[in-house]
Amino acid sequence: MEIYDSDLPSNWSSQEEAKRSVVEQTLLQTFNPYAALQDTKPQNAVQNTVITYMVQPGDTLSEIAYKYGVDLKDLIEENRLNNPNMVGIGIKLNIRRNEIAHTVARDETLDSIARRYQVRKELLIDRNPLLRLMPDNLYVGQTVYVPLPVSRPLLAGNVQLRKQMAQLASRKATRSRTMDWPIDSPTITSGFGSRWGKMHKGLDLWNQAEEQTPIRAAREGTVVQAGANNGGYGFLVVLDHRDGLQTFYAHMRKISVYVGQIVNRGDVLGYMGNTGDSTGYHLHFEVRQDNVPVNPLRYLSR
Repeated sequence: MEIYDSDLPSNWSSQEEAKRSVVEQTLLQTFNPYAALQDTKPQNAVQNTVITYMVQPGDTLSEIAYKYGVDLKDLIEENRLNNPNMVGIGIKLNIRRNEIAHTVARDETLDSIARRYQVRKELLIDRNPLLRLMPDNLYVGQTVYVPLPVSRPLLAGNVQLRKQMAQLASRKATRSRTMDWPIDSPTITSGFGSRWGKMHKGLDLWNQAEEQTPIRAAREGTVVQAGANNGGYGFLVVLDHRDGLQTFYAHMRKISVYVGQIVNRGDVLGYMGNTGDSTGYHLHFEVRQDNVPVNPLRYLSR
């Protein structure tokens, strides 16, 4: 079993690993035993590995599990997480998986290896330090480690929906960090991600003023829904920000806007409440792209 750190560029030991790999692979290229063979197809070995991943702002366990192709339940059990919804920034997670030590054959490219094993090219680059330095310089006999995807479905929720969420959340869009927090001095009482066996599609926010807390527009937009909701959201306001981007403000006690109204960033939409499926005063805040919930922390200003 091999143990390695997935955050290769950011710490001293990973940089040392990268340097060692460069030296090792350079020597192999110089004294390559396969270079003179036209049709050699070396055997590829399967091995068990454990990587360590440091939780970043905005991460959820669901997204981490999808990124690394592991079962969400296995990720929780491996790290003995008593409360999977409260995983703090900076916590290091162990991610256990199988991978193949693939020996590069003649005429193979990184793209062809990714297609062969049905993994993302970015995952190969992330796993192999040398590829980060020289992604287009594969040679016969080089070892490329290929993380294997899990064979069983991910836990809690629709896999296709979670796949779309992970893809959307990882976009390097110009909209990132362009929203203000919808309440002042917020406390996050429940985060985005898997909760109680199902998907929690937004953030639950609270502050001590409770019912006196004004709910403000995270950014400019048009009110497309304002009123009671039968789906558990209570009194709900939905703003459309164009290009498929919408924000949801739920469980309000009072609504101060109307459908069709154009609001500016910071305008008061209503006041914090306890309506709908709610166990106490708070704001349930969602961000949706093309009607797919994404992690609001990727949009909110720090």
